[in-house]
Amino acid sequence: MAEITAALVMQLRDATNLPMMKCKQALAATGGDLQGAIEHLRKQGIAATGKFAGRETPNGAIGMALSSTAGVIVLVGCQTDFVGANDGFKAFVQKLADIALASGADSVDALNAQKFDGLTMTEAFAGQIQKIAENIKLVGVQRVSGSAVSGYNHGGRIGALVAGSGEVTKLKQVALHVASSNPAPVALDRASVDPAVVAKEREIIAATPDVQAKPEAMRPKIVEGKLGRFFKEQVLLEQEMLFDAEKGESVEKYAKRVAITVSAFSRLQVGG
Repeated sequence: MAEITAALVMQLRDATNLPMMKCKQALAATGGDLQGAIEHLRKQGIAATGKFAGRETPNGAIGMALSSTAGVIVLVGCQTDFVGANDGFKAFVQKLADIALASGADSVDALNAQKFDGLTMTEAFAGQIQKIAENIKLVGVQRVSGSAVSGYNHGGRIGALVAGSGEVTKLKQVALHVASSNPAPVALDRASVDPAVVAKEREIIAATPDVQAKPEAMRPKIVEGKLGRFFKEQVLLEQEMLFDAEKGESVEKYAKRVAITVSAFSRLQVGG
């Protein structure tokens, strides 16, 4: 058995880009055999993961899975647009969405705790990394539920889900809106907007030259008026509906006209 020196551990670390302790454990398991340790790590899928770990994943693909009462969108990041458009990679992402829907997973941690064809998620991702030779990682998992759910996946680049009640085809029009709107909605209604976001927006509006130029007593009313425009741009129910709508109709008014309700939504975008 070869002596497991610090130099040998460093040599394995340089070859695999894995933590020192993981390298030392692999060398201990193989009696200090460097090549044996590399093979040991490869069999576990760990070496592949370590080699590409830390590389940015600005590209990726979205998978979506729906049932009559729930929907899930999953975003997996990758390094290149080429891999993001690869059919095999997209099939892997879709399988993750199916697992998330079936298991009830509603977060990255919850999905990472599931099995993938009998493998742990770490093992499944390592296998994909070995296959495509670049880093990938689970970036986002979002889930909605309701008496009716619909969704829209725009070419694996943008995924949107909408939950509520009523005709699913009309809910899908709202999902199309969520996927297409710019800016993307940040909340369902005014009450759901993060108070910190509202406070910051109020502060910014109050500091603008046109508000500061007005008499001090008038400023609060002016700020609230401008904040109302912010809500109309950022809140889903107040945004102008983009599809299947009458002129100037908000999402809320559209929903009332077509006899649906919208109770929740989610959105994920590659690179977003």
